[in-house]
Amino acid sequence: MPHQKLRFLHAAEASLARYPSALPHPGLLVGWSMETQHRRQPPGFSFGDPQTTPDQGYIDPILMEDEGHLITIAPTGAGKGVGCIVPALLRHEGPVFVVDPKGENTAITARGRRERGETVAVIDPMGLTSEVPASLNPLDLIDPKSANGVDEALALINALLPDNTADHKNSFWVGRARQLLLAVVLHVVTDLEPQERTLMKVREIVHEMTNNPGPISKRLAKSRHPEVRLIEGTLGINAKETLGGILAFAQEGIDFVRGPQLQQSLGSTSFDLDEIVRGGPVSIYLVLPPHMLGSHGRVLRLWISALFQLIQRRRSRPKKSTLFILDEAAQLGTLSELRTAITLLRGYGLQTWSFWQDVSQLKILYPLDWQTMVNNSRVLQAFGANNMSAARDMSNLMGFVSAEQVLDLRQGEMLLQIAGDEAVAARLPNYRSDPVFEGQFDQNPFFNSSIDPLPEKDLSREYLRSEKVVVTKERHGKLRRKANPVDGDLAKRILDSLESG
Repeated sequence: MPHQKLRFLHAAEASLARYPSALPHPGLLVGWSMETQHRRQPPGFSFGDPQTTPDQGYIDPILMEDEGHLITIAPTGAGKGVGCIVPALLRHEGPVFVVDPKGENTAITARGRRERGETVAVIDPMGLTSEVPASLNPLDLIDPKSANGVDEALALINALLPDNTADHKNSFWVGRARQLLLAVVLHVVTDLEPQERTLMKVREIVHEMTNNPGPISKRLAKSRHPEVRLIEGTLGINAKETLGGILAFAQEGIDFVRGPQLQQSLGSTSFDLDEIVRGGPVSIYLVLPPHMLGSHGRVLRLWISALFQLIQRRRSRPKKSTLFILDEAAQLGTLSELRTAITLLRGYGLQTWSFWQDVSQLKILYPLDWQTMVNNSRVLQAFGANNMSAARDMSNLMGFVSAEQVLDLRQGEMLLQIAGDEAVAARLPNYRSDPVFEGQFDQNPFFNSSIDPLPEKDLSREYLRSEKVVVTKERHGKLRRKANPVDGDLAKRILDSLESG
């Protein structure tokens, strides 16, 4: 027997209802209710002003006023930015961390958050936005004199080279590489000058060891940090047959630190780390192009790990929670920090909102924990199913009536389950058309036809032959001409003269 076409009792009324121009309470707007009456009001949620109810021709907002985690399941292009991410950034009054792959959310919301008195830091190594690029050096979190210094460094190593390999034959090499990276990181933050305490220096030292490990080994053996000396004595750095395998995996963990723009974003931290611990007004946008999430996902995981470390330094819950928005969560692989955040860090004043293209992504990446992560979330959203398989997964996850009815959802509608209530159909917010967001956002550059889609040429570094040729004598008496790199203004003048000629 064919299924009956889904029609909600109030569908026509909801499509004609007015949206309120203001919301009386703070909180995340997780949807617009399509019910004329509410069966129950779960704790921590509200349905707006009693003066603007369906009886008066208005549609009720569904506001999440208390802390809690959120999970959204929706495919690419279904409206996650318009209906979830941007409204959250416009509404949330506390600090935010945002993984923003294309830089759209930065362009739309950064000005508004800055005008509200927030410190806005846009870490944008590839220059996708027009914002002044900020930087976050994970080594700035490590105090070698602290009793927790080694643990802080080890947390960094976990992000650089996770100890989750399924290839047991390489577990020895991965473990030793992690030990080596730990020794080098602690050496850099303990024995070198402040300006040298960067991941670029760590990479440089690891590469030096491939050519001549002896001098590095001696420096590690003389380190002021006892853990460095201990590791140097047990690794067998001078044993060539062992060192090659160790260095191969160590380089895998650190070799992403290349290119002047990325290195600049990993330089001295440009904002106050203590403000994050205090829960102060800080908005941090992490911008990385979607096509680089695979090749550069390590640096994104590194920044996320650093920010989560700062959250866990809190000794009391701040007045306003920190919202961590993780778009395209699956592109970062299994992120142990996300699992920890959802299951343990709510008490630190952290709430997460993660976005997945389908349920299978969550199950594959977190096979042992996905149900715990779902059960610890106070809001579940699902919309945009393109086929019966996706609809069936959404229906099973939310406990909704049937997959056929999921496919019957109209454009701008979703399945919504808030803690303490069953799943219902609701309308997605829309920052472009909902009156409550009017005047708070900027234009999305991806929908601005006046902007040239081609990026500007980057002349920050051009390798040209300089006028002065340096002649160096190498082994076997051979002479070679060495051309020095010419940077900045000189390179630009040369190129300009070539183009004008």
